[in-house]
Amino acid sequence: MANDRSSITLVLVWNRAHLAYLVDMTSNGAAGFWSYTHRDDEIEGGRIRRLAQNIANEFEGITAEELHVFLDKQDLKWGDEWRNRIDNALTGSTFFMPIVTPRFFRSEECRREILTFSGHAKSLGLEELLLPILYFDVPQLKEGDVTDEVMALVAQRQYEDWTQLRLEDEGSPSYRKRVNRLAVRLVEILERTAEIEPPPVVLVEAPDADDDPGLIELMADAEMALPRWAAVVAEIGVIIERIGEHVKGAAMEMEESDGRGGGFAGRLRVIHELTNSLREPVGKLTELGNQYSAELVTVDPGVLGIIRLVESQGISDSDRADTEEFFGTVKTLAQQSQQSMANVQAFSDTLPQIAGLSKSMRPLLRQMRSALQQVTDGQAVLDEWERRIDEVTAAWGE
Repeated sequence: MANDRSSITLVLVWNRAHLAYLVDMTSNGAAGFWSYTHRDDEIEGGRIRRLAQNIANEFEGITAEELHVFLDKQDLKWGDEWRNRIDNALTGSTFFMPIVTPRFFRSEECRREILTFSGHAKSLGLEELLLPILYFDVPQLKEGDVTDEVMALVAQRQYEDWTQLRLEDEGSPSYRKRVNRLAVRLVEILERTAEIEPPPVVLVEAPDADDDPGLIELMADAEMALPRWAAVVAEIGVIIERIGEHVKGAAMEMEESDGRGGGFAGRLRVIHELTNSLREPVGKLTELGNQYSAELVTVDPGVLGIIRLVESQGISDSDRADTEEFFGTVKTLAQQSQQSMANVQAFSDTLPQIAGLSKSMRPLLRQMRSALQQVTDGQAVLDEWERRIDEVTAAWGE
């Protein structure tokens, strides 16, 4: 290969949910992470992976940059490359391309990946690097008010609609034209984002402020928001307990009804009463879940910006105590939330059993499952803050 040509490598790697990514063989070249579920590619006969190969080939033809395609089901330390890109090399040449399907939104790993990338990209003014491909139709994306924050992230982007093209032959003119269009779009994004400077770090909008806030002001803004999230987590725990008490009471009443010879009619009566009693707490759980995840996603770029600011510029002796206190507060919240997640997960695991009681319960249970997913998504954001803080503070001792 000629010395004046850069070499970009497309690597398709997966564990439970596939993560395919372009890894440059040089230290600072382009990278494009693909996030999709193994099952979606399976039922498509490998077409999702071949789409990545087709785009790689087209990109190479347009740019004269050689791309090498690798397929490997083993680890190959993709996690290390992901973290390295997120922490150090998320520039205008690092893409994230989720293959959007109904199953994508059910995958906790896929949701975590897109939330992590989105927060970092937005903190750097590089939102355009999030480039979703809508592969199977998801009607909720077209709704005016999307409450699922991961769906909202996809809906806000100019995604590529592949729902009809996936039915075309991969060698057809229409398919090849759209592959070309997508490859050209990647090249254009590379050109536009090459010179983008990170925006000022902002936690709270202050339109009248003359100057960008300093580090201490930014930490104070973030610290004001943290107790709200802790309170929401606590309230979610109370709601879950209430729901659990309703379910337990219904189970006892059902046993008593059976003992009286109430039969299936008695059971249906109990289930009908349980359904009615759960509407209010489930509605509250949904409200809290939406509030929790939406606020975290909104402030996520700002907190990541603070961490990056400390990492890149360092801190003065006078600011060290305040910075350590802020980092400690964030880590404490993340750890407390992790403890609450065990209860959330345990409750979530009981939902299929409740769903089996009656079909009338299933809409409410879907609503509960969605709300609990929002809480889990919020934990992914907090975990990323804790990870980055640990990296930055570890460097202080070096």
